[in-house]
Amino acid sequence: MTIPTQEERLQAEETLAYIRETMESASTFTAVSGWGVVGVGTVGLIASWLSLAAGASSLLVVWIPTAVVAGLISAAANVTKAKRLDVPLWSGSFRKMAWGLAPALVAGALLTHALTAADATHLLPGMWLVLYGAGVTASGTFSVRALRWMGLTMLALGSLALLSPDLGLAVLGVGFGAAHVGFGFYIAQRHGG
Repeated sequence: MTIPTQEERLQAEETLAYIRETMESASTFTAVSGWGVVGVGTVGLIASWLSLAAGASSLLVVWIPTAVVAGLISAAANVTKAKRLDVPLWSGSFRKMAWGLAPALVAGALLTHALTAADATHLLPGMWLVLYGAGVTASGTFSVRALRWMGLTMLALGSLALLSPDLGLAVLGVGFGAAHVGFGFYIAQRHGG
């Protein structure tokens, strides 16, 4: 039996690091918190109620802070679940999820500005749902299957809101509220919280 040289040990370490990285990027991100999705949906239901009560003129005043709060709830819940499961949060599959969702969110922010400037805020609920749905569907390919279905649901609801803008606020509540709550409970039950 021979003792490996320093060069052979370094090569073995590099090979193991490559294997770990490859396996990590091939896996799915399972630390999506169903309870976090329920929390996001609950905030969405409250925002829906507030915006329906106040009318369409309150759309941005209600929903922009809601998006920020929902993002914070989701981030905190996913970090908590990742720690509980002892899985790395910033894994290869999580990075892929982030890259799948980020372009849709950036496009949504830019179009929100453009539609508001063009006095076409009646199109915002449908546009938000369609872009969010596209991003969630794309990022869901690297996570639990329920996220893909949630994304497709958002796409369908957004299409309805774009085709019938007078239903936009109600459909926004169904999507960002009720759909999140429903899918969140499903993810929590099927994927450990």
